[in-house]
Amino acid sequence: MIAAIIAAAFVAAEGGEELRLFQTTESKDFREITTSGFTIHPYPAVKALDVDTAKEKHEFLALGASLTDASAWVLANMPAAKREKLLRELFTPEGCNLGAIRLNMGASDYSTGLYCYNDTPGDVAMKHFTLSRDDAFLVPMAKAVKAVRPDAYVFAAPWSPPGWMKTSGVMCGGRVKDECLPALANYFVKYVQGYGARGIAIDAVTPQNEPMNSGGDYPSCAYSAAMEGAFVRDYLAPAFRKAGLATKIWVHDHDPDNKGGMARVNELLTMDGVADAIDGVAWHCYTSAATATNLAPVKAAHPKLRFYHTENGPHVVFNSWRTEWWWAEKVFGMLQNGCEMFASWCLCLDELGTPMTGSHLCAGFTVVDSTTHEVTYSPQYRLFRHIGPFVKRGARVMEVSGERDGTRLILFRNPDGEYVLVVASDGALVRKMYRHRLVVKYKGRYKTLPLPGGQWSISTLVFK
Repeated sequence: MIAAIIAAAFVAAEGGEELRLFQTTESKDFREITTSGFTIHPYPAVKALDVDTAKEKHEFLALGASLTDASAWVLANMPAAKREKLLRELFTPEGCNLGAIRLNMGASDYSTGLYCYNDTPGDVAMKHFTLSRDDAFLVPMAKAVKAVRPDAYVFAAPWSPPGWMKTSGVMCGGRVKDECLPALANYFVKYVQGYGARGIAIDAVTPQNEPMNSGGDYPSCAYSAAMEGAFVRDYLAPAFRKAGLATKIWVHDHDPDNKGGMARVNELLTMDGVADAIDGVAWHCYTSAATATNLAPVKAAHPKLRFYHTENGPHVVFNSWRTEWWWAEKVFGMLQNGCEMFASWCLCLDELGTPMTGSHLCAGFTVVDSTTHEVTYSPQYRLFRHIGPFVKRGARVMEVSGERDGTRLILFRNPDGEYVLVVASDGALVRKMYRHRLVVKYKGRYKTLPLPGGQWSISTLVFK
């Protein structure tokens, strides 16, 4: 009883603010910790993060991950109890509370084999279209996700159309034949309708995953900006309208780099009629974290278009250099520069980074041991754990000024007015004779947030 009274006194706030602090460090797993409240007394040596003057930016939709065919296979082969536990850790506030999943339309480089939904050349009407391959693993696991998180946002992308629609004649490499664009639009319609008939609404699609990649070692398909724009404007959007489908279309689905990516996006968005046919732009961020700032001028030029980050995940198997600190720069950068969502790559893979059809050495967002089915969690998961349970759909990303003391941080405001501040600190930078410290100013009061010394940390301060 005495301990409870002392704890309550310690977290009391002079202005009646409610606040909670959650932290993960190099030495301690995610936990809630006791902290002091706001006070009228400032810290004159530190320029506070001024929440009172923070500027409202765009909406937040969700964090997500790709439920690839490979990930679905891993989940399907887990014992039911362990699978249910993992799904709850992934899609509820018990864990990182993902709110979106990305599905592969046909085989990706992380599938159990190469496949598409129609291998009948010339079948423009898609009479031979079938989702029977997805019915084995992908559809059941997508339903399992929806059972845990009914409002999960579902979007999809092909890594390749059927080979007969392409100049290469196969799923690996090549580009779509111009004369096959009507058939490809019907292929998308059948896919959306087929999943809808199975109780899984497809909220959005992209015409092609990574359209600037066209190598022959895994499913891929090259699209110029002109071809993707024409396909969306003249075929896909009209086909969706004719079928009465509300599925949104996002273009590009690739990096915002300066080696062709930004020129490609700008060409797409300035084509006649394209901006009116789409909901937004999908981005990856496999290039330098600094290229996230490339999104800002595109957003300024096309303020009605929405941005979504759709892929970047733990990489590489047997190498852990993508740390929590590294991910903070990527995730915070994309969200602060216009993206409403940040989605990881494969939701789960085994300890070898399989199943897979390609040549990459990606690790899973979570790793499921193929023998014991025990789960290990990536640094990306640990960062998401500090965002997903606290930031609500419809929250606003906020632009806040003030001294960051070498940390990386992002501020959100939930629809009910609650604020969520997420701070990452790098162990390599704090192994010195001083401790990182942030000061938060809110309603004219101040809160100091001392961060652990000598180790990396992620902290989430929730206050209202």
